[in-house]
Amino acid sequence: MEKIKNISGITRFSFTELFGPILIITAASCLIGFSSASLMLTVQFALCYFVMVLALQVFVGNSGVLSFGHGAFAMLGAFVSGLLTAPIRIKNNALSMTDLLQSIADIQVNIYLSLLIAAIVGGVVAGITGVFLMRLNGLAAGIATFALLGVAYNFFFNNTKFGPGSQALPGVPKFQNLFIPLLLALLALVLVYLLNVSSIGRTLRATREDNLAAPALGINIIRVRRIAFALSGALAGLAGAMYSHVAGTVQVQDYYLGFTFLTLSMLVIGGSGSIWGALVGTLLVISVGQVLLMMEQGKAIFGLSIDLPNGARAIFIAATLVVALLWRSSGVTNGKEFAFPNFKKKSN
Repeated sequence: MEKIKNISGITRFSFTELFGPILIITAASCLIGFSSASLMLTVQFALCYFVMVLALQVFVGNSGVLSFGHGAFAMLGAFVSGLLTAPIRIKNNALSMTDLLQSIADIQVNIYLSLLIAAIVGGVVAGITGVFLMRLNGLAAGIATFALLGVAYNFFFNNTKFGPGSQALPGVPKFQNLFIPLLLALLALVLVYLLNVSSIGRTLRATREDNLAAPALGINIIRVRRIAFALSGALAGLAGAMYSHVAGTVQVQDYYLGFTFLTLSMLVIGGSGSIWGALVGTLLVISVGQVLLMMEQGKAIFGLSIDLPNGARAIFIAATLVVALLWRSSGVTNGKEFAFPNFKKKSN
């Protein structure tokens, strides 16, 4: 049975739309990640990026409102998780903190609890800031969310009493295998899918298609956007926390402009309107980016050695984004979920 009827506000859905990405992510992670230690690290980072792109898809893809501010929630999630899991001695040496932050730093929890707390904190902060930001549309929303990213960056980078400052917070426990990041990515995928096919997701897409007609249908645009912004903020906080446990450190610069541009590019290139778009965009940018990185380092690929100048990867991503916007603005997947056609014979 391909379609399931709705229960509890969830619309019917196709199994291929959900289990297709699950199978691809699981197979690719296992086949590539278990080949070598360096490739395992690459896959772990890719899974972090995928969760972040999913966070963007929840809000940007469904609402049509551009947000540059999700890096702020990833930054916050990374710092919260790092602060809760790094050894107390290392935290005391690396940070100069207020009494409140010091009392938190004296606590040390396991990775699993810290990831949950990071997601909750990201969601709460997104919910609070969303009260003001979700009243904006278009260019104003983009500028306001970019300002949010700038405020968060400068707060953590320049204020050593509340963040790591320009230095890294070392000693963050690393994921020892692929299991945890893969499981978290799959969990995020399922949650985003259920949200997209729920009444909230459908209502949010209705505001994207026509934000003037939506209120006439009784839709509270600000409320539904605030809900989506908070949920996407929680996923961004989770993605940032995952990233810190792959890198083993928390550096504010890791979640700023480069991170924001890269993840938004993945979403736009793949197709912002669907989970398949988030997956395809992440796979394309990560895989091609890795090939270009190897060329920058002078490594031979399939016996072919091409020396590229430093920065070639960033130039390629930027050029691909421009081409995608000009040639296919809805992305590789055209913003649609993939589903196998139904070949069942129609009854007369």
